[in-house]
Amino acid sequence: MKTKKIIITSLSVISFLLPITKVAHADSANFSVTPTIGKNQIGTNVGYFNLLLKPNQTQKLDFTLYNNASQTIKIKTTFGTAFTSQSGSVGYTPDLVKPDPSLKLNLKDYVKLPKTVTIPAKSTAKVTATVTSPATSFQGVIAGGFNFEDVNDTTNANQKSGISITNRYRYVIGLVLQNSEKKIAPTLSLGKVAPDQVNERNVIAAKLTNAAPAYLMQMNTSAVVTKSDDASVKYTYNNAAMEMAPNSNFSLAIPVSLQGVLNGQSSQPLKPGKYHLKMTVYGAKDAKGQYETMVNDQVTKYDYRWIFDKDFTITQAKANTLNAKDATVTQKSKVDWLLIVGFIIIILLLLIIIFLLFKRRKKDDELQEKEKE
Repeated sequence: MKTKKIIITSLSVISFLLPITKVAHADSANFSVTPTIGKNQIGTNVGYFNLLLKPNQTQKLDFTLYNNASQTIKIKTTFGTAFTSQSGSVGYTPDLVKPDPSLKLNLKDYVKLPKTVTIPAKSTAKVTATVTSPATSFQGVIAGGFNFEDVNDTTNANQKSGISITNRYRYVIGLVLQNSEKKIAPTLSLGKVAPDQVNERNVIAAKLTNAAPAYLMQMNTSAVVTKSDDASVKYTYNNAAMEMAPNSNFSLAIPVSLQGVLNGQSSQPLKPGKYHLKMTVYGAKDAKGQYETMVNDQVTKYDYRWIFDKDFTITQAKANTLNAKDATVTQKSKVDWLLIVGFIIIILLLLIIIFLLFKRRKKDDELQEKEKE
């Protein structure tokens, strides 16, 4: 039996601006990473680098890696620019998402570090990265994350099921760089709204962009999509635990189809027509904030609020294409009337031919009878 391979990637991500420990952990990982936090760190008791540097200033950043395995391991080191994932969280995987056009200074261009480091069994190794602040002064922050990944795959095979599981562990330690501690407000804009699919499920995708060099934290989003000529069609989305990276964008997926395990249920197909999206987004919780809303039956105040309204259209062709690919939409068999009419015409022609042949045969028989007489 051919063996199936499933790769499971275990990620341990240190999020920016949140209380965290200094060492990243991943269950069953065979190595650990500890950053050495310097004196020019903004904020204390955090496990990421939040540096205040002058233009063109350079600083060395040290990491201690410990190999707790009984064999030598090789660690791949990379740096990824901060981005916003499809789920509305900040990520740092290198080159996974194309940077937003508003990003003028990409932090990965100012970071140098070794590509790999080899660590003997039960030993430690030091990795030193060099960070140089851009020569031109900038406002706000630029951000990214150091990625440490074990290139030695740990594979567990199950002979009965024919499945092998490969575990890969990655530690991510963030880096925020700024020239001053002056606070910059995040911005938010709504771009294209259109039907799309995520994991073979129909969604309404609404592109959100934070074009400011600032994090948008504690992002609370609520959206309602309605069909202009059919009040029964209504799609909603609510999430009070989102965030966006500086100068980033992502497409917010508003579910249209059923999600998760279906248990035999099916989704309503996406219908063509004119639609309207109304979305409200709050950001940055603050007891003194000027905007308030209810979160888990509690009044919650925020510093920022954005309200968006946008019309969009779903064509019949687009709806048909997405419905055909949605694993949860049961496609009803469509009656091909043209084919049915064609069959009827063919049957009628055959009946006419049979009738004419029968009539001709009868006539011939009558002539033969007369000739015999």
